[in-house]
Amino acid sequence: MHYMQKALFAAVLTMAVMATRMQAQVEFSSMQEKNGPDFHVDIVNTAVGPASQLSRLNVYLEIVFDELQFVKQEDNFEANYEVTVTIMDKDNDQADGEIWTELATATSFDMTNERGRLSQSHRHFDLEPGHYKVNIAVQDNESHRATTRSLSVDLQDYRETALRSSDILLISELQHDSTGTISIRPQVSDATKGIIDSTQAFLEIYCDNPPQEVKVSYELAGKITHKRMRCTFTRTVTSWRNPIYFKLQPDSLPQDSYLLTVQIESESGKLKLEKPLYIRWSALPSTASDLKTAIEQLRLVASKDEWKRLKKAKGDALLEEFKAFWKRHDPSPGTDANESMDAFYSRIEFANQRFSVMQMPGWRTDMGVIFIILGSPDNVERDVYPRDMKPYEVWTYYEFNREFLFLDYTGFGDYRLQNPMSIYEFQRLLHN
Repeated sequence: MHYMQKALFAAVLTMAVMATRMQAQVEFSSMQEKNGPDFHVDIVNTAVGPASQLSRLNVYLEIVFDELQFVKQEDNFEANYEVTVTIMDKDNDQADGEIWTELATATSFDMTNERGRLSQSHRHFDLEPGHYKVNIAVQDNESHRATTRSLSVDLQDYRETALRSSDILLISELQHDSTGTISIRPQVSDATKGIIDSTQAFLEIYCDNPPQEVKVSYELAGKITHKRMRCTFTRTVTSWRNPIYFKLQPDSLPQDSYLLTVQIESESGKLKLEKPLYIRWSALPSTASDLKTAIEQLRLVASKDEWKRLKKAKGDALLEEFKAFWKRHDPSPGTDANESMDAFYSRIEFANQRFSVMQMPGWRTDMGVIFIILGSPDNVERDVYPRDMKPYEVWTYYEFNREFLFLDYTGFGDYRLQNPMSIYEFQRLLHN
């Protein structure tokens, strides 16, 4: 590997570890970062019972083992983490909440680093119908690092109409016991986490006057590819609470962000449900939205020869060239994780959150490019209302003995580097 590329990827990986400290110094702290274990969360609204005036808020959490700090305990390795859920009503008063601890156990050290090994957690809260904000914090109790997330949810009143349904929950497994009772394994999913081949959509239909026949129609519509898959089937609902589930078959669809739309019709009325989801090729990191964009972003760190190979690749060869690129830059071959790839796309994600302006994603802006390649500056001087010039920021990097002046020419936060440099000039700073 070329020396410059070794230095570049070593710097990206090191600076990702140092991001929390450095960004606090340069006033980037207003943007929330993942300081603790990364987790996925799904909130699903279901009914409590036929006569209940309350509505149930289900919180599902999922953490991969590799995000947790395991400790050797006799013959096993253990990690425990604390989950805090706080539910605020429309007046910003606390309506409910809970704090609990979960234990994850691995039988070998290698298992503690597996990205496919998961720890799941679930709690439900019965509340008055209405609008709520759900604050979730997950802390690794060994490292004491925590990550927080906030979501909004509207809980429906299940007494309003004769035909109602729960929200859609994605599941990876469903079983019936000898009594016919259904048990499910949720596949906790959000719009950035790809679903697997066996994923099913699960929901409940609530009916006041069974039995009756319902027609269920669903469609998966791709945002970028515009690929669509449709299916319709009928079911007879025989009780007040009726489980409905069907396979999504994501292996037959290209990678893309999809909207799952479910329509339910019966003699009692019509319903329409929607849920965004993501179908991801396993070779891509969780923060990369699609292969084309992920490869375009490699322009910031690829050598000239590597970039030529990536640009020439077409069709199936494009994914193979992408995988080969990151295999060459994997600091720990033989493990599931590629720390350089994860660090690079995490920085892309942060740049998009912090530096996006108007219709331009943050990774394409001058500030985003410098942040992704060089990391956080050691000092930032900012003046939004200067007397004799346009709003500006000056970023100082002590290690490189360089300053970069950005001017907001439009007055809308579109800061441009006053003295533009090529991507390769920024890369060369890392090994000078």
